[in-house]
Amino acid sequence: MSEVNLKEAYDKYLASMNNGSENDIQKEKYNLLWEVSNFFELVVNYVALSKAGVKYNFGKTIIPKGTKLYRIREYKEDIDFSNLDQWKAPPHKPQNRANVKGQEALYLGSTETICLLEAHIEKGKTYVLGTYEVMEDIEVGGYLSYNPYNVLHNLAGIVLNAFLIAPSRSDKNRELFSFLDSYYGVLSLDDFTNMNEIKDGEDLKLPLKFAVLNRREEYYQLTNQLCGILSEDTPEGIRFSSCYIPMESIGIECTDFNIVLYSDGISKIKYINHEIKLNMSDLNHIEILKIIVKLNSEKCE
Repeated sequence: MSEVNLKEAYDKYLASMNNGSENDIQKEKYNLLWEVSNFFELVVNYVALSKAGVKYNFGKTIIPKGTKLYRIREYKEDIDFSNLDQWKAPPHKPQNRANVKGQEALYLGSTETICLLEAHIEKGKTYVLGTYEVMEDIEVGGYLSYNPYNVLHNLAGIVLNAFLIAPSRSDKNRELFSFLDSYYGVLSLDDFTNMNEIKDGEDLKLPLKFAVLNRREEYYQLTNQLCGILSEDTPEGIRFSSCYIPMESIGIECTDFNIVLYSDGISKIKYINHEIKLNMSDLNHIEILKIIVKLNSEKCE
């Protein structure tokens, strides 16, 4: 990446707004977004430009009426899972990846498999699988749309999506980060400058590298801002890939994905039922990531 000159890039963007064609405007707008020295700076620049009124459209999609969505909870004998209140959005409204504290949000998955991985349910453990049905079409945002005429748009979407889905440091993820920190060691911003990692398609390890870099607790503050920008156009919810099956990205839709619904979206789904089940799968979330790291490393050799 070349030397950064944001003022010059911004001046060129303003000039294109006054005198240029639509193609010129889009070219200078994305040049401005990429006037950064590393991928993390692109995320920060995207947020800052959005606040300044420079908008980037990464598309939206429809979750059609009749779609089944799922949620997994750890089984506890003292909880009555037949109580419908157990399947509503958490009443205390904690901050999470895609919502600020106090904001109603319900996190669901498109498949039972993705929910098992996200919930970190280990083999031999009992869990409760809740099923919901979409009663009206739901419009959701995300870093989804592919532009065959704008490479910088596509690359930016890959980076933003990777940052959004990166695992977060927590007691729940202690074993996961023991593996990731051991594999990557200490990363710096200089490790996020190689455009070749993403030019031929998403580097599946980029979300994991962001996870190792993000040692500060403010990580969710930045993902909250990303989701706040997306939800300006799609207030019903946001669709995003799981870091455990990171196949959904710019121009690529996968059957396994996460979705967060806000109040407008929650009103369009209905809880159907729940099952108490035993996890018999040998493959857990950490083993999945080890496979991703190994496969991607072999591809890059």
